Amino acid sequence: MPRKTINITLIQMNVALGKPENNLDHFQQLLDTDKTNPDIILLPELWSSGYDYENFTRLAATTPYILEQMALTAQNRNTYIGGSLVETDNHLFYNTFFMIDPNGQQIAAYRKIHLFSLMEEEKYFAPGQTLCLIEVCGLPVGLMTCYDIRFPELSRSLTLKGAELLLVCAQWPKPRAAHWQTLLKARAIENQCYVAACNRIGKGSENQYPGHSAIYDPWGDSVLTAPQRQGAFSATIDLSKIEQTRTTIACYNDRRPEIY
Repeated sequence: MPRKTINITLIQMNVALGKPENNLDHFQQLLDTDKTNPDIILLPELWSSGYDYENFTRLAATTPYILEQMALTAQNRNTYIGGSLVETDNHLFYNTFFMIDPNGQQIAAYRKIHLFSLMEEEKYFAPGQTLCLIEVCGLPVGLMTCYDIRFPELSRSLTLKGAELLLVCAQWPKPRAAHWQTLLKARAIENQCYVAACNRIGKGSENQYPGHSAIYDPWGDSVLTAPQRQGAFSATIDLSKIEQTRTTIACYNDRRPEIY
């Protein structure tokens, strides 16, 4: 039988710059406060390290260990876990959103496509070349990272390929917090899908991060808005709303792609 609901936990946390062990411990401590038995656990962007550009070689070397620990947690809790880490491949660095399944297997490694030029991200990371659509709890799910949400082409491409839930990990700064909330809601409304987004909270070396981790349903209504503090925040999404919304307002049938 198809799933009717999925429980999602967002780990809204601050990130200690360049300290993977500290961040891993912090994640586990926050997760231990969650008693909801989530189907999906979502972490922020670069949650194990932050944007510690000068130490990417050292930090990328810790990523296999971090993935091992994520896999153990996924197995112990019988859940999916995702969030982005620094990845190295062929002498290049990538901002990669990994997803681990309940068996501890890596089922996705989405390399961030849109690099944030305001932070000179393109000087340190290579851009991803492929969008990522996977199956999670029997549901088609698209992965996106932070700046990606400013590009409606990406979310629309994912949903045209079948995505019914978009997972977003981010380190979105406080000065543009209103944009974060508006864009997430817009991506849910225009694509008639769920959007679950986990953002960093707290003060970093250059920016302050507001949190505002959230889940929006296909109507654009808020399912979860995380409190303004660190923690593990959970909500259950009703999958029947996806078909209900797409049947009520048949946007996909009414598209005119031959004109666009």
